[in-house]
Amino acid sequence: MSGGQTGDWAIFYRRLDEPTVWKTMRYKREDGVLVSTKVYDEVYKFNRFKEAFDFAKELITEEPEPTYDAQVKRVCKAKGKSFYLAGN
Repeated sequence: MSGGQTGDWAIFYRRLDEPTVWKTMRYKREDGVLVSTKVYDEVYKFNRFKEAFDFAKELITEEPEPTYDAQVKRVCKAKGKSFYLAGN
């Protein structure tokens, strides 16, 4: 079985005003808005869990009031262009 020590970590987030709509981050715009994706190749992948965790922590502790709730998940490629997120 092959695998590296570093993995592909993604940000799984939701807006606090939409509590049941979770999305996977593609990128963060300059104005602070997160853009989502449904295609594996477009997912923003962190190499280290710590980097992803720090980014998520920054999102949920935003001042004066946070806009997002976020979690770090491992992103895995599925059939075709799809992907799934594995819990950690």
